[in-house]
Amino acid sequence: MKSGRKFTWVSGPAAGFYIDLDNQKIGYSGEEKSLTHLQTGLLQFMLSKHGEFITANDTATHPELFSIDFSKYISTIKSFIRSLWKSADKGQDANLAVDEIFEKRSTYGNTGYRIKIELTDRPDWSEEKISEPHPENETIEKSEQVSPPPTSKELRANYFKNNWLPLFIYAFVILSIVLLLDSTKLSVNTLLVSLIKIPFGYTFIALCIISVLPILGGLLIDVPLALKEYKRKNHISDKQLDAETIHNAAMYKVPRFDNSKEHVVFFLLCNLTGAITAASTLLYVKSIPGIQDYMAGAGTGYAYIIILIISLFVALFNNYSLQTTPSPTRSAENYILTRAHAFLNLIHLSVSLPLGGSLIYTFLSVRFHHPEINTFITSAYIVLIISGCCYLWFSADSPAARKIDSISKDNFITGLPIGLALTTAYTILSFKFNPVCIVALITTPVFLTVWLFYFIKRRKSHSLKLYYFLSSFFSVMAISVILMLVLGFWV
Repeated sequence: MKSGRKFTWVSGPAAGFYIDLDNQKIGYSGEEKSLTHLQTGLLQFMLSKHGEFITANDTATHPELFSIDFSKYISTIKSFIRSLWKSADKGQDANLAVDEIFEKRSTYGNTGYRIKIELTDRPDWSEEKISEPHPENETIEKSEQVSPPPTSKELRANYFKNNWLPLFIYAFVILSIVLLLDSTKLSVNTLLVSLIKIPFGYTFIALCIISVLPILGGLLIDVPLALKEYKRKNHISDKQLDAETIHNAAMYKVPRFDNSKEHVVFFLLCNLTGAITAASTLLYVKSIPGIQDYMAGAGTGYAYIIILIISLFVALFNNYSLQTTPSPTRSAENYILTRAHAFLNLIHLSVSLPLGGSLIYTFLSVRFHHPEINTFITSAYIVLIISGCCYLWFSADSPAARKIDSISKDNFITGLPIGLALTTAYTILSFKFNPVCIVALITTPVFLTVWLFYFIKRRKSHSLKLYYFLSSFFSVMAISVILMLVLGFWV
């Protein structure tokens, strides 16, 4: 007679391995590993759906599992299994056993797993049986109990309530800067000219520092604040905190910052790549003869102001989307602007987006409106094209972006063709054909090939809609620059 809710593999390389849901353990050959409540809950959920492949989207709708990092939990359980095989020291390949326990398949672009229950001593186990309550295992701490994830409508309704104070401060910082510029008789034009006059090394370092500050704010301010509150509520000491507990505390229990390695690396590389793109744009514009006189002219002022306003809107909309778009891998509360990293990232975007947009408008308008001004291709221009394309891919469709469900996931598909079309036309019209120019032109078919691969992939998975082309952050910025260029012919 089979006991409780214990599943034992009876055939294949995994024979002898078992999952004991009642005692929250997995074991093999006399060795056991204890599971956390949520790890056990995930295995129970997968066993109850043993004919289906479970993805992060499925756990996101579960009232208890919605907060977990699905792929990380699966990876952790797999590492437990490998550890059991190593402890048994029978010379067997642990990976073969893992493959006999978990089957992996890509489902509409998401990685799905199922447990091969047909290889156990309970191949006919039903969902009804596994879902029966077991009072002896209902000793869940109050701190472990969670509510269903909020809907998009609920998140939108709470946005201003959660952010009104930092938005108020942000607005008055901008107004204070306007007053300061007015008192010193500086316009947006002259401010940009002054920036171009600063040695490039200083501006490059400043842009990199501003791009890194949000990550430092998250790790050095948000995580310690979350842990302090978590320890106070649960009456625990630092000795009781391991890496997983710290992550769950800062990510879900007292939501302030996702300090997982995947998110920190993604966040850092995105911001640094964006900073390098803005810096390379600045360096290229500095190389154009007579550019300072052109930028100081009254005719460019309206364009810079409009691009500035749209850039600030895009920066705010980025934060709004992070807080109001439900996701299986993000906690909306982590991006409330009272979090240090969220407010610092808003500042970072409020600097890099207006600067990059204004400078791109500058060198395009010089060529299209004043062809008499000579321009020369430089290595900074090639870096601009390559880093810009890499930024769009990495922040939108790279494996890292898909893993954390990046809010910028439509920028590569929608933005790359626009960016390549503008830079290719500019390259052909502005420069003489030489080796450096050819290198710049070669980047277009290379990145278009990558773009076509992802475009076809998104079409096949039915994850591409016309709305995405109009709502992506890059599209809004690109449309604003193009609109200013068109209006420049009549102004």
